[in-house]
Amino acid sequence: MAATTDSRFGMTRAGWIRVAQIAVFAISFAILLHLSREVLSWMAYTFREPREDMAHGFLIPFFSLWLLLRRRRELAASVGKPSIIGMLCVAVGLILFWTGVRGDQIRVTHLASIWTLWSLSYAIFGRATARLAAFPCVYLLFTVPLSFLDLFTVKLRFVASVAASSLLNGVGIPVERVGTGLHCLSGEGFNLDIADPCSGLRSIFAITALAAAYAYVTQRTLLRKWALFLCSVPIAVIGNIARIFSIAFVARFFGQQAATGFYHDYSGYVIFLFGILLLERAGTLINRLGTKSTPPLPTSATPSLPHSSTPPLPNSSTPHLLHSLLLAVPVIMLLAADNAIRKMPPLKPEGIGFIAASLPPLPDYRPRYPWYCQNEQCGAIVESDSPMEGPRTCPKCGTAMDAVSVAERTVLPPDTSFRKCNYYDAMGDVFRVTVVINGNSRQSIHRPEICLPAQGFSMENSRVEHFQLADGGSLPMHCVDLRRRDSTSANRMGQGYFFASARNRVGTHYARMFLNIRDRALLGVVTRWAMVTVFCEEPLASPPERRAATERFVSQLEQALFHQEETR
Repeated sequence: MAATTDSRFGMTRAGWIRVAQIAVFAISFAILLHLSREVLSWMAYTFREPREDMAHGFLIPFFSLWLLLRRRRELAASVGKPSIIGMLCVAVGLILFWTGVRGDQIRVTHLASIWTLWSLSYAIFGRATARLAAFPCVYLLFTVPLSFLDLFTVKLRFVASVAASSLLNGVGIPVERVGTGLHCLSGEGFNLDIADPCSGLRSIFAITALAAAYAYVTQRTLLRKWALFLCSVPIAVIGNIARIFSIAFVARFFGQQAATGFYHDYSGYVIFLFGILLLERAGTLINRLGTKSTPPLPTSATPSLPHSSTPPLPNSSTPHLLHSLLLAVPVIMLLAADNAIRKMPPLKPEGIGFIAASLPPLPDYRPRYPWYCQNEQCGAIVESDSPMEGPRTCPKCGTAMDAVSVAERTVLPPDTSFRKCNYYDAMGDVFRVTVVINGNSRQSIHRPEICLPAQGFSMENSRVEHFQLADGGSLPMHCVDLRRRDSTSANRMGQGYFFASARNRVGTHYARMFLNIRDRALLGVVTRWAMVTVFCEEPLASPPERRAATERFVSQLEQALFHQEETR
């Protein structure tokens, strides 16, 4: 049966549907770009931020676009009828997008925009086109910054420090490993700490991005693509260990300043090049597997996809009307999402009545409240018997004193609240407690592991412990074992923290972030969180007697801080 043709333009009705599909996708893509403008601005900022090591992020979208252009003929041949399942995927993406905006989680919005982009290809062009667009869209995930994975950097730092110290001792350079620090015991010596940027996580991210692209283009089967992609992780880890070993080697024979200066800054490029060569070699070896049974493709042949398995568009008027109506759905959903985001009701900030106005005295401990000199050059700390009244001027330099340090006032948002106290027991041991309460901004609270290396500490262990409370409940606390970098192995310290709100007690940032999103999106409130940090001159959870002492202290502290009404 001959296809119905428009006599004015010589185009079939199915051809007009194709034109309409392209137009609708262009309009939908433009609306999605408008919705994602904050995500795009944030991406541009993080790609330029040296601490993120995401300079390669600018290349990711262009490579995804190149992959689509490379297979443009297959994409054109794969176009089918609009998909209702694709429409549902678009709806899921837009709900996730709204949740990210409402929950003030830019990464959730970022992921939702990538999902929605792929879903639009599914909804408008059908399943076959969506299958071809899947990898270019998934590859955009490499534009998401890695700082939310800082939990893994601690583990990678331990792996790198253990491996590097073993190699150094193996070649005759005596090194003592203290947590994530390396201390040379011969010659002039050196003290190096493997900080977050040297953990190897960013190298893994960069090399896996390169490996994913290289595997997709050069490998023939899905199994080989995955094999080469998975090879990138050990290659990146080994390369990072080699870099740390070389820095320590240079520090031993040429001095720590030479190792941590020019060589530290530029050795990463050499190691990255070495990783690329290893990746290329691994790809060659994988590609040779099974060459006898699988003849190579002719160089002149271009891989092609047979014509779309999606049934062709029929020419009767009723299906055309249905398809035209379906094509309008993605645009309507995007406009509705834009309207819902613009008209979101304001969030209601919670109060801080769930926590005591100051850190109160505890039955078995003597409280002393720290006051800080506001002269950054001096930095003196003086203890007082009262959280409200302390020394007005610094006894060293005469500058005004305050209950909050200069750095905290400068770095943290102005609506951040603080509680601080040092609790001494009968034996003279001290638990130093700091409580930080966030305001409307999430920037008030961060993981202590991020700043501990900058304060001169090496981390030995990091885990969540559960301490029994007086009321029979359990308090999760994230405990970190520490050492001073320049101290002997006998000087071990501990820091623990947990997060408390009016309704919850959690021991990890990820749990707190999930609850934040839930409260903002479903309840419409800004949850006020108190991060309670406890620092001690000994580890908090080991040996058993120290764990018992910590459990007794945190039980009294939690009761006094968050159960004021019950204790009256």
